[in-house]
Amino acid sequence: MPRFNPSRRQVLRGAAGFTLALPWLPSLLPRAQAGGGLPGNRTRRFIALCTEHGGVWGANMFPDDDVLTDSMQYAGHTIRRGDLGATADGDQMQLSSVLRGPSADLSPELVAKLNVIRGIDHTFYIAHHRGGHLGNYADNDGNGEDGQIVGGFPRPTIDQVMAWSDDFYPDLSTTLERSMVVGHDISWGWSSPATQSGTVQAMPPEFSSLALFNRIFVPEEDLTTPRPPVVDRVLDHYRSLRQSNRRLSAADRRRLDEHLERLEELQRRLDVAVSCGDIPVPTDDSILEWDDSGFHFDPAAQERFWQLFNDVIVAAFSCDTSRIATLRIVDHFSTYAGDWHQEIAHEAHAPDGSAQQVLADSHQLLFQSVFLDLVRKLDIDQGDGTTLLDDTLVAWSQESGSITHESISVPIITAGSAGGSIRTGQYLDYRNLTNGMGDWEESNEPLFPGLCFNQWLGSALQAMGVPPSAYETDEYGGYGEQFVGEGREAFYPSSVLDAQGQWLPWLQA
Repeated sequence: MPRFNPSRRQVLRGAAGFTLALPWLPSLLPRAQAGGGLPGNRTRRFIALCTEHGGVWGANMFPDDDVLTDSMQYAGHTIRRGDLGATADGDQMQLSSVLRGPSADLSPELVAKLNVIRGIDHTFYIAHHRGGHLGNYADNDGNGEDGQIVGGFPRPTIDQVMAWSDDFYPDLSTTLERSMVVGHDISWGWSSPATQSGTVQAMPPEFSSLALFNRIFVPEEDLTTPRPPVVDRVLDHYRSLRQSNRRLSAADRRRLDEHLERLEELQRRLDVAVSCGDIPVPTDDSILEWDDSGFHFDPAAQERFWQLFNDVIVAAFSCDTSRIATLRIVDHFSTYAGDWHQEIAHEAHAPDGSAQQVLADSHQLLFQSVFLDLVRKLDIDQGDGTTLLDDTLVAWSQESGSITHESISVPIITAGSAGGSIRTGQYLDYRNLTNGMGDWEESNEPLFPGLCFNQWLGSALQAMGVPPSAYETDEYGGYGEQFVGEGREAFYPSSVLDAQGQWLPWLQA
């Protein structure tokens, strides 16, 4: 069956058709029915890849401890670092069993642009979640009392903080999408982002790479098409309603304000007049892979799906029509057709290592086919001796640490220096090796708490040029709800909590 591929302006005009309709205003029903400038001169970009479960043992996920040649005292304990260096394994290069790929892709030059970070924790028992990756701890499954407590404190994720920051986007003249959200829910923002008020709501994700391309691509012919202000004819009516109707409740007044913001954002996007005519229009669409009944057990199809989105992200960054992308990857990159959640993720701690090997192999394939593919495509010359990757921070985080459910030592793999803000080529280990939690149940995997995930999120925001004054809301600094689970106070003393507003050690260039 032929597929209809709408143009960017058709997509925006279609959105306008929905957006121009009045929002639901209960208080006006009949009474009977009413109930940047960034420091420096580099344009910086941010990508978050967020994956499920985790549960990969440290010996499989991280480089050998022999790499850690430097140490210092920080936040009351000894932390360590070392320079990354890949070793050859046949036709592949590897930093660890998981962080491995073809030698042509994981070259020494690319390794010098990576960081491997260990010892970053969620300071309470969050179990299964989506929100911990980017700072909205409230989005979790409520497994255990801790997750239920933080569930009452939703907040925007850091990508949306960047997306509406004048420090990150000092000029929106070329921007069609403030942020691109791909896959499943992973990004949350204010219902009134311009005023940072209202409710915190999920940003709709995209599953079609072609639809996303049409939103970030400006064809040459659009430059000569008249662009009448499609919303001007209704703005006066909305403003009159907002200002003069005495029956308009405070809640409906807020809804109307938020609706006006969406209209103004739509108009801003329609006025963008940058050309991306030299970027080829894709002929394939990820949604075709997604619609295939065998997709969830086909690593090759999953690879094609995410690489199509990688292509669109690189196109958007090259054309400067967007500078932020968040991807939530729920695919397992494995042919295992059983109950992955119970038989692999929740058994990966077992000492016999059989489930662990399946899990580690799946993470390795994801690293090679998605993460490496993306950073390699970003590592293209911009004509001034730098690459897109040099101006980008790509961060891969997992739901859990080395034990599924337990968010101690969540692996964070980064690429790019964020316009020179971040020092790269490092293995950083922030664990406190003198204050361990012991081995987890029957596993041989020891748990050593380290520094707080809030500190990592704050460092990422500062790397993007967003100052702490724009996001810090409590006495400890960093980003995200500050909560230490019962019984964990000894692992996160004041020396660790007080450090959250600082850059992570050794990370700032």
